Amino acid sequence: MNGKIRSLFFICLGLLFGMAVMYVYRNFIEDKKDHAGSVKKETVSYGSTSPNGASNNGNSSAQVSIDQLTEEKTVISYVKQNHQLPDYYITKNEARKQGWNPSQGNLCDVIPGKAIGGDKFGNREGRLPDGERYFEADVNYHCGGRNADRIIYTQNGEVYLTKNHYKSFEKQ
Repeated sequence: MNGKIRSLFFICLGLLFGMAVMYVYRNFIEDKKDHAGSVKKETVSYGSTSPNGASNNGNSSAQVSIDQLTEEKTVISYVKQNHQLPDYYITKNEARKQGWNPSQGNLCDVIPGKAIGGDKFGNREGRLPDGERYFEADVNYHCGGRNADRIIYTQNGEVYLTKNHYKSFEKQ
């Protein structure tokens, strides 16, 4: 190898390494920092997630079904008001650590009373406005496999609903 080719090789290798480090930081390390802070901001009981803010006294997580907890209107209202998800949402990574296998649709068996949400949404297709950091969450979830209904939200409380797995969005 002559000197020019060797230099070019090491430059490319350095760029690839740098991109790999940025990917790991952005998708794993930074994600934990963001969600660790937001989870500690407010503790929410299952009975306080109704859209009108009324509390369902006496309801425990076992008495409220995941179907009711993830109704789109309930979750959208909560996110717009609190700028974060209710605490019964769990990221995909956290769910996998507790035994969730997406292909088996076993979330309700492994972690009852929880739904998937809080992961970053990349907006790769560019269908949402640029310049924001987006997060996603399942809505209208029924035990078993995940459906196509999601909300995409920002930390400013902006919420978008998709019922066709990110093909189109409706601002809420």
